[in-house]
Amino acid sequence: MTVVVIAAIVVGAVASYLFIQRSVGLGAFLGAFGLGAVTMARVVVILLFATIVWVPVGVWIGMNPRISRLAQPVVQLLASFPANFLFPFAIAFFVATSIPLDYGGILLMALGSQWYILFNVIAGASAIPTDLRQAMDSFGVGRVQRWRRLILPAIFPAYVTGGITAAGGAWNASIVAEVVTYNHHTYTATGLGAYIAEATQTGDMARVLVGVIVMSVFVVGLNRLFWRRLYAVAEKRFSL
Repeated sequence: MTVVVIAAIVVGAVASYLFIQRSVGLGAFLGAFGLGAVTMARVVVILLFATIVWVPVGVWIGMNPRISRLAQPVVQLLASFPANFLFPFAIAFFVATSIPLDYGGILLMALGSQWYILFNVIAGASAIPTDLRQAMDSFGVGRVQRWRRLILPAIFPAYVTGGITAAGGAWNASIVAEVVTYNHHTYTATGLGAYIAEATQTGDMARVLVGVIVMSVFVVGLNRLFWRRLYAVAEKRFSL
């Protein structure tokens, strides 16, 4: 079975290589990687925004059981809600305020991905043992030290899980967020998602394949080089 899978992968890789070389040339990868870097910058902005905004909120919710019981279903609903339903309202706002989709696309990508960080941080904060929190209270530990010594280490594994999920969701969302049609006008942002979407609309399967391969390289590469290492640190140093 393993041999069959490997053979299928090799055949698929060779066929893809020949198809791309014959159709658009291997030089298409250079432009696609440049566009991928632009989309990656948007993903990074989303993760930074979600971290700054939702980590404190998630900790506050998670460490208050009564609030957590009320908020968890709402957060789960927000995480599962089809964000593209909100795109027309967001685009109308961008048009009214003259915000280009190059920047507005960040919001569109964030609509469906940011909630994973909030949801996981809530879960991580809820799992902090009560006796550790009471010990901090007994010793009169200040707010800064409490965050540094207890809260951040405790939620870090859950945060990493949320970050991985949010990043993957943002990459996927870029395909529909970087090219949006509203009121008979098409608005386009520079990025790999737009590259894939436009190639799909024109039936240019070679460029679709190039875009998908490049996006896969970005996602898998970042998972291997960044997220996996961060997750290993979380499990080794910060697991309760």
